[in-house]
Amino acid sequence: MMKDHPLLIALANWPGRVSTQLAFETRGFVVHKAWQNRMIEFCGENQADLLNRYWDEVALETMRCAGKVLSEIRYFGIEQGYSSAFLDELFAAMDFKEPPFKAAPLIKCLYEHMKKTWFDREFANGEAAFIRTQKRQEGERLGIRTEGWTGKKRDVLSFIEAFSPAHGFKRRRNRWYKNLDCGLVFEIGTDLGGSAYCTQMPLMFRIFHADDPTFAFELGGNEPFDQLVYGSRLYGGGGDAIAFVLGIRANIELFDVIAESLDASYQA
Repeated sequence: MMKDHPLLIALANWPGRVSTQLAFETRGFVVHKAWQNRMIEFCGENQADLLNRYWDEVALETMRCAGKVLSEIRYFGIEQGYSSAFLDELFAAMDFKEPPFKAAPLIKCLYEHMKKTWFDREFANGEAAFIRTQKRQEGERLGIRTEGWTGKKRDVLSFIEAFSPAHGFKRRRNRWYKNLDCGLVFEIGTDLGGSAYCTQMPLMFRIFHADDPTFAFELGGNEPFDQLVYGSRLYGGGGDAIAFVLGIRANIELFDVIAESLDASYQA
């Protein structure tokens, strides 16, 4: 049975989005928080509790199902360890989804924002400018250095090597591993196929248990952690060199924060 996988048993102890997000922010990363606040502003302060619960429940489903779930369409690719009754209710009550949006957010105001971004060019440009400003300011504040970045995928290897060893990741060839006492292994890798240049973030992340290494929680692409910490997709690929290097560092830091949170839950 799927629920017998040791990975799922360990992931069930994850303390959730809020504490993970706060630990990430303690390290100086706040672009995702600015985006969450922007969504609350768009939706109205009276929607804040609803939005935060929605983000919390999506995160729990995603983690406890090792990413093998599409919460917005209530699809579970495994015998799930957690299914949110709250999300079931939101999905059943949806009366606003329309083409071309197949996996729309279950909160109407988030859907309206997505639709407005899709169809209103001026609005979309304004949102993109907001994101660029947040990333530029954060890159400057954190002192992000871009020496060695040419935009090629292989450049990312040296930046992983620069950012990950401080958090206990050890390199074996072109992968970096961190082993937890609970048996979980956190792996950072890359996808260097296709074009030599970065059209999206080429980082790949895997979480697996040492006793069952073939069953893994795999995260990649431009928004690997967005279902766990809403808004973290803004650290994805695109933008200038500072934005890209900031994204590499932020995603590695968030991956480590998740590792630390699961390690702490095991030690407790």
